[in-house]
Amino acid sequence: MNTKRTKLIFGVAGFLALALAVFPGVLQGQALPDPNTEEDYDPSLLSATLKTDPELESILEQAGRFKDDGNWNTATQLWQAVLERSGDTLYSADEETYFSLALQVEKVLADLPPDGLQAYRITADASAREILAAAGEENDVIALNQVVREYFVSSLGDEAAYRLGCIYLDRHDFTGARRMFEKIINHYPDPTVPLDQVYVRIALCQSFLGEIESAEESLTAAEDIDNRSSASQIRSVRDTLGQIQLVQNSTRPGDSWVMNMGDSRRFGLMPDLPDSLMQTGLEARWQYYVEPQNRVASRADAIGNVLTGSEATGEMAADTVGRIETDLITAWREKNWNPAGGMLIADDRIYFKSAADVIMWNTDSIVQQAAQDDGRLEPEWRSVWLNSFRMDDASMMLESVKRSFNSYSQRRGAQFSNSDPASSVEVQYFGDRIFQQMSIYNGVLYNIECAKFDDTNTTPDDRPNAQWNVTFRRTRSNYLTAYDAATGMVLWRVPKLDTGPAQPEEQFGEEEESPFLEAGGFMSAPIGFGRLIIGAVNQGGAISVYALDPQDEGRTVWKAFLCDEPESGANPWSAINLSIEGSDLFVSCGMGVVFVLDPATGMIRFAKRYERSAGVTDTAFRRLRWNNPRVNYEGWKNDVVIPYGRQMICFCSDSKRVDAFDRNSGEVIWIAELQRLSYNIDYVLGVYDDKLYAAGPETIIAFDLKGEGRMLWGGEQLFGGKKATGRGMLTPSGIYMPVEDQIYKFNTSSEGNTAELLRRVNVDLGTGAPVGNLFSDGRRERCHDYSCLLPDDGPL
Repeated sequence: MNTKRTKLIFGVAGFLALALAVFPGVLQGQALPDPNTEEDYDPSLLSATLKTDPELESILEQAGRFKDDGNWNTATQLWQAVLERSGDTLYSADEETYFSLALQVEKVLADLPPDGLQAYRITADASAREILAAAGEENDVIALNQVVREYFVSSLGDEAAYRLGCIYLDRHDFTGARRMFEKIINHYPDPTVPLDQVYVRIALCQSFLGEIESAEESLTAAEDIDNRSSASQIRSVRDTLGQIQLVQNSTRPGDSWVMNMGDSRRFGLMPDLPDSLMQTGLEARWQYYVEPQNRVASRADAIGNVLTGSEATGEMAADTVGRIETDLITAWREKNWNPAGGMLIADDRIYFKSAADVIMWNTDSIVQQAAQDDGRLEPEWRSVWLNSFRMDDASMMLESVKRSFNSYSQRRGAQFSNSDPASSVEVQYFGDRIFQQMSIYNGVLYNIECAKFDDTNTTPDDRPNAQWNVTFRRTRSNYLTAYDAATGMVLWRVPKLDTGPAQPEEQFGEEEESPFLEAGGFMSAPIGFGRLIIGAVNQGGAISVYALDPQDEGRTVWKAFLCDEPESGANPWSAINLSIEGSDLFVSCGMGVVFVLDPATGMIRFAKRYERSAGVTDTAFRRLRWNNPRVNYEGWKNDVVIPYGRQMICFCSDSKRVDAFDRNSGEVIWIAELQRLSYNIDYVLGVYDDKLYAAGPETIIAFDLKGEGRMLWGGEQLFGGKKATGRGMLTPSGIYMPVEDQIYKFNTSSEGNTAELLRRVNVDLGTGAPVGNLFSDGRRERCHDYSCLLPDDGPL
């Protein structure tokens, strides 16, 4: 495969990359539709299967009956049995909103009357003491965790949580510590630990997590208890708050953007560009290219370089465009595709994927050489091995079925739409957004990769791993590789199946589970959380969330099973982009359910079902006598949740609407139906100034978040009959949209029902390619959790 086409994804926005380098800092039960019709997909068709346990729910009901009869001994024994067996099991009263069964039982126990609580503690206290005595050490983290997990409402529960929180605090694990302290305040019935000390520690955790206002509220709560012994500690925390505010005030605006869609909150705001950029026509100042070679399309290599200065748009740039690239450019323009990849920018470095590796350039070198018109520039580093792209099984099987269906249907005049990327090359660059994922956190670049290849392994097995007439899933098999962002040195890779001799029986014991992820595929690049990284993993169609320790070769710290893929399937190319705000981890899987988890432990707070409303029945399977209820989904391009105050705003790949739920209860706050619009909206631009912006091939739309999703403007054709050929970007001064060979800039504060066009400029790339993705991503390294302000001997 000729990898010079890589330039199409990253080189087409080379002029913008240069600007950023200089100015850094953006349901069960109803019948399936008739397979012989093209009617819209019935939204009641199966959403994801969640982990529930009817047996445990039956035990809960029995315990409730014994409680009503006043039989506390039997009732509390049953509740404790459920606690010990529940794990990550969910519970629902309406089959729409699901809560952690363990938290449900703890709530029941905490609300017991005095005689019921006393009866429960007779046995619970004895068991908790036995666990702590067996540990032999007062601060044994494993024993304390077991007491908090299984016997929190015992007489020893609050003290165990308090000690565990202090241990976490000494380790600078502010989120884990905060979870323990807030558990005492919010869920323990009669705490004996000093609550003023608990509030002070909560305030300290909040302050080092950047939640200044919440920290002030916690300090006020500590002062209200009127315990003079905590007065000096309150003053100390207030001093820390002042230092953090100084750090925040001295931080440049661009320093807050961290990951894809802006940061772990996914707000997507990019820094402003200079006004001069949109004054005259633009030319590429540098472009990545690969020398034309006579290779078949299935072979990938990574021999590439950068053209700079006048050569970036001159005849030399045009000469790098060969037959494969010309075909891609033609399809890109005619079929209205958007590139799947994007650059990362961090610490004056630019990172992107070529056909088969990761490449890093220093922005200073690019700027200097472009100014000197030197022509070509070698990268600072590129990854040590090549990794081949392999289409996922779902995409391969869909393409196989399309070919069979088209052959079968030629006499009938029916044929599949040919507008989606289909070949491996097309899917790699214009379809599979999961494979293109990268992220940077704490100086480490995390990259989604397929298998390594060399001269003995040049062509992956592209046969779908599925059987005829058997439902196939969007399974993934890939790797997460961690690179030192500055040097390119490989730090670790998971799964670890091909990284050395595996001896699980000797290392971990015959029945002990490996501490490392052993199989599956990542559905997105991870996001950072304190000292951990967290990512979604697909294992045979089942989605789980893994928290990994990057300091310990990616060892699994916790994992949480979320759901299993329904028979109707899911969008195979949509990345599951996790979001974190405060102590909430938000996940949308694109399978009819969104989740809120505790990022410190992986415990599911609740899961909420939504209506799957963006699919059309895949009639080819049924017409080929394949008994498969699969649906083709065309919702949002990626599965994203944006937290905003008490709202969690959900954009799902199987829904053509925006759902806003209460992040604590799952209650519906507002819903914006987009199917009624004349033009398609399929990705989120970002959030700025309490407004949410989204876009599609022909339009932009703005929502008022304070007005609970009220549409402000947009929805009409904004590009004069043309279509966007890449992803736009949101900045404080305006929205930039790539439209064929131009860039349009719109006002973010447009009045009335129409977006105000501020300016548009022509772009000459010299290759015949349209303008690609404008959004770039990255992070400015700094003290991300303010731990640099802590004294050497700990926070308190």
